[in-house]
Amino acid sequence: MELKKILIVDDDRDLCEVLAGHVVNIFDDIQVACCYDGGKALQEINFGGFDCMVFDLQLPLVDGIELIRRTISKPENEQAEIYVVSGNIDENAQRSLDEMNIRGYIHKPFTFQDIYDMMRK
Repeated sequence: MELKKILIVDDDRDLCEVLAGHVVNIFDDIQVACCYDGGKALQEINFGGFDCMVFDLQLPLVDGIELIRRTISKPENEQAEIYVVSGNIDENAQRSLDEMNIRGYIHKPFTFQDIYDMMRK
């Protein structure tokens, strides 16, 4: 299996680390990067070549919906899998996520099984 590069973006540093730990248990050969705001995430995405990205929706500087829009607008991210893990998926966010055709989403709080099920579909 080829090395998989995964970016996790959440302003809660502890939660980001827990999520990174879960993801490491799901995939065999991965490299995980964490960002804690949407602005830094955009920089990472521009240079990172990530296979998979996991975003919270409520982020400083650039919110998760805008982050997804900017990410999917770049041709080099066409094959990237995008997931959302958030406690704030309201009707408007739900509609936006459906329109952007992301790979999956779950609500916080989550379990390891929730993450596994979302990413292994």
